Amino acid sequence: MVLAGIWLAIRPGRPDVRSRADLERVVHAGRPAVVELYSNFCLICMAYRQAVRLAATRLAGQCTFARVELPTTAGSAIGDAYGVRYTPSFLIFDAHGDLVRTIIPDNVTPLANGYRVLDERGSLVSRLQRVTADDLVAIVRAAT
Repeated sequence: MVLAGIWLAIRPGRPDVRSRADLERVVHAGRPAVVELYSNFCLICMAYRQAVRLAATRLAGQCTFARVELPTTAGSAIGDAYGVRYTPSFLIFDAHGDLVRTIIPDNVTPLANGYRVLDERGSLVSRLQRVTADDLVAIVRAAT
C-alpha cells in the first residue's frame, strides 16, 4: 500500500499531447518546444520529472514543454514518426516547428549506457550520461 502511494505521488501523470494534431499545435505555436516522451511505469521518467520541471521553469515564456505517453496508440505513432522507442526521450523543436534535436536512450537501459543527442538528420551531436535541467536548457538555447 505504501509503495502504491509513493508511485501515485511521483508518477509523471497525464500527457499533454494525445494525438498528432495536438503535437502539431504544440510545435507550431511560434516558440521552441521540448516534447518529453515518457511512460507512467518508467522509474527513470519519474526520476527525471524534477529536472524537466526545473528546465521548464528556467525557460518559462521562452519555450513550451509538453509530454507524450509513449505506450499509447497516439504515443506509439509519434514515437515511430521520430524514431523513438524507449523512455524517457526528448524531441526539441525550434520556433518554426522544425525538429532540431532528439535525445534518446542508447538502449532500454539508459542508466547504464546514457543518451545520444541527435541533430535534425539523426546524426550524433553528443552523448549524455544522464539528462539534467542544465542540459535541456543548454540544448534548447543552442539549437534554437
